[in-house]
Amino acid sequence: MATLDQRDLVKCVRKFRTLDDELKTANGRVSKLREDKKFVESEMSDILKRSAFQGISKLEIQDDGSFIKVQRPETWNKPWSLSQKELKDLIGSYSGPMDGLFKYIVDRKKKEMVSKEFSFKRIVAVDDNNDDAHSEVGSSRHA
Repeated sequence: MATLDQRDLVKCVRKFRTLDDELKTANGRVSKLREDKKFVESEMSDILKRSAFQGISKLEIQDDGSFIKVQRPETWNKPWSLSQKELKDLIGSYSGPMDGLFKYIVDRKKKEMVSKEFSFKRIVAVDDNNDDAHSEVGSSRHA
């Protein structure tokens, strides 16, 4: 005969399994949506390369008040980090004064991280229940 503790554990295990299955299904859907969004961003990039759209840096969406911030190739830097090996190599290649080391590392890394592609960030005004003040929520993607 199963004890009360065992029955409690079995209930939890079943709940865990159900939630895990639901998460796997949701993650599959999210993955597909990201793939679809990436395709649309690629299409937007191709269109925005045309001379008629050269000056556009913001796409307003009138029906919900949001907008898409457009960052063009060569005008922004990708986010970056350093591995321990990269940091060690950069420190080893530096021969100037110690107070210039940080700037040296940042400048070297920034050159490598200039983006060659468009970036799109959707900005949505969100009412935060603070005397009609609005916050911004962003969703960013590179194409």
